[in-house]
Amino acid sequence: MSGNRDGVFRGREGERELLSGVLNAGTGVVLIEGEAGTGKTRLLAEIAVVAAGRGFEVATAQDEFDQPFLLARLADRRPDGPALVVLDDLHLAEPETLAALRALLPASTHEKVVWLLARRRGEGADRLFAAAAGRGATRIELRPLADNVVEDLVTDLTGGIPDQDLKALASLAQGNPAALVGLFAALRLDDQVVVTAEHASIRTDRSPRATEALLRDRVSALSGKARHLLQVASVLGPRFEPGDVAEMLASSTAILLPALDEVIGAGVVTSLDDRLAFRHELLWRLVADSVPLPVRRALHREAGEMLLARGDSAVLAARHLLHGAQRGDARSIDGLVAAAKAVLWNAPEAAAELAVRALELTDQASASLVHRTVMAVRALTAAGKLTAAQALAREALSRHVSPEPAAKLRHCVATTTLLGARHAESLELSEALLREPDLAPELAPWVEITRLMALLGHDRRRAEELAEEVVRTRQGGPDDVLATALAVLAAIARDTGRPGAALELAREAARSSTSHDLSAYPQLLFATLLAGLREFTDADDVVRRVRSGPSAVVTREVMTAVVQARILLQAGRIEEASVEARAALTVAEETGHETVVAPALVVLAMVAIHTGDLPAAIEHVERYREQVPADGILFSRAYYQWADVLVTHVGSGLEKALALLTDEYPCLVTSGLFAEEPRAAGWFVRRALEAGDERLANAVVDRAERLAEEHPGFGAVAAAAVHARGLFDADAKLLELAAQQHRDLWARANAAEDLGVLLTGTPDRAESVRALETALGLYREIGASRDGARVLGRLRKLGRRRRAAPARPASGWSSLDDTERAIANLVAKGQTNRQISTQLFMSPHTVNFHLRKIFRKLEISSRVELVMRSRDDQ
Repeated sequence: MSGNRDGVFRGREGERELLSGVLNAGTGVVLIEGEAGTGKTRLLAEIAVVAAGRGFEVATAQDEFDQPFLLARLADRRPDGPALVVLDDLHLAEPETLAALRALLPASTHEKVVWLLARRRGEGADRLFAAAAGRGATRIELRPLADNVVEDLVTDLTGGIPDQDLKALASLAQGNPAALVGLFAALRLDDQVVVTAEHASIRTDRSPRATEALLRDRVSALSGKARHLLQVASVLGPRFEPGDVAEMLASSTAILLPALDEVIGAGVVTSLDDRLAFRHELLWRLVADSVPLPVRRALHREAGEMLLARGDSAVLAARHLLHGAQRGDARSIDGLVAAAKAVLWNAPEAAAELAVRALELTDQASASLVHRTVMAVRALTAAGKLTAAQALAREALSRHVSPEPAAKLRHCVATTTLLGARHAESLELSEALLREPDLAPELAPWVEITRLMALLGHDRRRAEELAEEVVRTRQGGPDDVLATALAVLAAIARDTGRPGAALELAREAARSSTSHDLSAYPQLLFATLLAGLREFTDADDVVRRVRSGPSAVVTREVMTAVVQARILLQAGRIEEASVEARAALTVAEETGHETVVAPALVVLAMVAIHTGDLPAAIEHVERYREQVPADGILFSRAYYQWADVLVTHVGSGLEKALALLTDEYPCLVTSGLFAEEPRAAGWFVRRALEAGDERLANAVVDRAERLAEEHPGFGAVAAAAVHARGLFDADAKLLELAAQQHRDLWARANAAEDLGVLLTGTPDRAESVRALETALGLYREIGASRDGARVLGRLRKLGRRRRAAPARPASGWSSLDDTERAIANLVAKGQTNRQISTQLFMSPHTVNFHLRKIFRKLEISSRVELVMRSRDDQ
């Protein structure tokens, strides 16, 4: 195969141009050097064809045995016209041939003869080439093909644009055309290349036997020392430090330098940043598999112990110990436990794997069994595997366990039952532990925190009494028990209609919190209160601090996701809110975090009701309705009740909605709802007036105005009071003022719609249309399709069928909003979803949601296409 669609090998354009110039001159000597497979012979053959086409007499030796005869013929008879003499593989020529050639070259200086002399670099004919160069011969060195040329050549060989993995595999050829062609011949034989939509990739569902054989031959050609070095390096991973290899071989990097040079020169290993790396994973696995399993296990154990002894990353050490540890191997098992402790909070999944593996390798009679069980239970809890953690703890407690580890296991059970929304059971376990006289001082605060949170979900009166006692007795510096007590009091103040007190208590709770292994409840409660008052910037700052913290405990992440979902909903970013809430719900259901299920469902119910998906809204409410009495921790019970009333109104009508308000939720109007959700006040007045219930309407207005009077610094509450009064008094100026003062899009749209409706029956028809069109634009910006459809109906009745033009084009780069453009730019720089989520302070689920929108708008289907489109468009 020529390796190119037009029959000319790629990457030698400069050399061809130079040789063409020599042919134009009609005389001269050209020295061509290169490694085996770099295309010397192919280049000579191409130039011979070109020369023949120009009328040159071409003289070529078939091999090194034919070279003396060709030189003899040339010595006897000079060419009559222009001639090209081609002599390849001169590194194989006999000394006599080289001597004859050295004598012949000067004699032909004034003749129309072009000499092309080729050899493998550094393998012979040194005197000849030096002499010719000294007389002014042109030198051409065939270097490895550039990366872009290799990519083009791979495209030719496969019929598709190679992905990163295929390009990495192609790099094994080190830019050598023959090696590249041979490699892809083996891949074709293995049927290993797949071309989809003009993009080529490697299959992973079958063993590439021919390719492996080719690579195995390359490794086998190395010296014994080089192969030995590679085998040890393969145990360390696809990337490795030369010093680590030297230490494991009880040697030094300086002593290993010849072997390192050999493996790098052979293209098996390359330099990557500050480490060395196998050129491709296939090559790395091939070398690793060549190490017998018992030897590999022993090497992993030695590598883990080396890293632990040196104080390096416990995670890196543990990865090796996981492969090398065996039952009863105390040192390796202790290494696994140490690594699990080191990463418990920032990598709980890894900690759980390490701790559980350590427990599996521990003999049942070992004195360390119970302590390793405690570690495994803690790690499983942090990783969100609540069912497994609780089962393991209960199983251990069924045996005889000494008091100290037993207390830790019982507290783990109390924690998992709390997260499972079984507050009464968690409370009973916590109080039993606190009654024990010998409870370890370091455990007591955590038990106290669990008791406070369980009480908040089970018995508000007792929770308030205990929290007040904690605040009285633990004043001082930052303290997690104090932070939890303050947060409990803040939640109770929120639910009893004291938003000012709630905010200050939550602020102080967030300041007092110190530990990174909590669920960040004090901070997240503070964020929900700020968002309720429409202080979105401050609320986002709190959530960002939580998300950028060192902890990756699943409870913390899922609670943060659901709080973020509600903030996004309140800010009018309805699609993002849905993504975050669904992600939180999925994790909560998979891990048994029942305490987060209801918060996720209420956000999804609100999204569904405003997007016109009534069946989904009803389903969500029915699912969380039974859980509300056991919740009220993260979100207030009033918020769930309001969502229930909203869905009932849409699904069953006004009468049933107001009956639900009277029979089931009589305290809803007097709760703190209007400070938590300012737009609710306008909704209740609107519905009460519609039903002719002036008493209810008046009660709502009084409550909203009293809240505003008691909290003059809360702009959102003041706007809610103005809105409610404007509706009650049918005052257009107050409604217009409310539309200006509301701090979020929802409430602003509601006020504008109310103003438009109020003006419909007045001479100010144009003002009515203007207000309704403002409301429509806001609903569309939010994505509230049901609300938008309602306003469109009102406009049609007024004879206006004009639709507002979209703010951005439907497709193309200019259709992306600021967030989508930022994500696209980061993808173009090669960042992963996880890296982007960290940089932009959003969850990977939200990043993926935006990425799907970007793909749809740009009419692409992959990150590779996005990178290419970004380069083209920007």
